[in-house]
Amino acid sequence: LQRRIAADPILAKAFAFVKSSADASVEVDPVTRQKVGRRLLGVSRTCLKRVVCLAFTYRMTGDVRYAKRAQVEMLAAAAFDDWNPSHFLDVAEMTAALAVGYDWLYADLDPKARAIIRAAIVEKGLKTSLRGGWWVKTTNNWNQVCHGGLSVGALAVLEDEPELATRIVARAVKNVPRAMREYEPNGAYPEGPGYWTYGTSFNVLLIDALRSVLATDFGLTAAKGFLESADYYLQMAGP
Repeated sequence: LQRRIAADPILAKAFAFVKSSADASVEVDPVTRQKVGRRLLGVSRTCLKRVVCLAFTYRMTGDVRYAKRAQVEMLAAAAFDDWNPSHFLDVAEMTAALAVGYDWLYADLDPKARAIIRAAIVEKGLKTSLRGGWWVKTTNNWNQVCHGGLSVGALAVLEDEPELATRIVARAVKNVPRAMREYEPNGAYPEGPGYWTYGTSFNVLLIDALRSVLATDFGLTAAKGFLESADYYLQMAGP
C-alpha cells in the first residue's frame, strides 16, 4: 500500500487528507460522553474517524505519536458508562472505532490498554447487542451499520471470545441480506444517495472484515444489484 500511494497521485492525495485528519486529531482533546438529544452518534463518529485516521497514518509512517494518540482516544471511549444502546447506531459505530484501532495497533498498544479496549468492545458493544432490537431484521441502513460495526468488533476479539464472536457474525450473515435486497434489481437505493453512502460503507466494511479474517464473505458480494449500486450513486450525485 505504501508503494501504491507513492506511485499514484490520486492515492497520494487521499493519504494526504487522511494524514491531515490524523494531525488535527493529535492536537485536540479525546472524545467525551456528550449526547445531543437522544444520540451519542456524533461522538461515536468522531471517535471512529480519529482512530481510523490515526491508526492508518501510523501504519503508513511508523510515527508512534499517532499510535499513542489513538490509544488515548480509545481509552477515553472505553471509559464511558455505556455507548448509548437506546440509539443503537451509536454502539455500532463506537464498536467499529475501537475494533479497528485494537486490530491495526494491537502489537503497539500497552498491555493494560489492550485489555481495557478489548473489554469495552465485548461488554459495551457485543454483549449489549444480544438483547436485540428492531435493527436486527430491518431492511434499511440501520441493519447494515449495526451488523457491520458489531461484526468488526466480533472479529477483532475472536481469539478471546470465540463463542460470542461466532454468534454475532452468524447473526449478521443471516440478516444483512434483508437490507441488501433493497439494491435489487439494478442498484437503485430507496433511501437516496446519502443513506446509500452510510449503509453501503458499513456493508463493505463487513464484507472486507469477513474476507480478511475468515477468507469468505458468505456470498454477500454476489447480492443482486449490490456492486452495480456504485453506478446509482454516481448518477444521483454527479452532474
